[in-house]
Amino acid sequence: MTTITTLFIPQKIEKEVKEISQGFGLSKEDFIINAILFYLKNLEKKIELKKELETWEKISNDDLLKFEKSI
Repeated sequence: MTTITTLFIPQKIEKEVKEISQGFGLSKEDFIINAILFYLKNLEKKIELKKELETWEKISNDDLLKFEKSI
């Protein structure tokens, strides 16, 4: 199912989108959709990295506590 959403873009950004999308030979709509998808993919990677770092930090803290108990 496709949902259509209206988005109001400031004129300055609209002008840049128009120029850049024309440079790539894309419609403004396709350019914006691709930009959003690119952003979401990168955001997803950042979230995964954050989770991984939190896991490593917890493991590190657990190991430090075990070490401190052993001395």
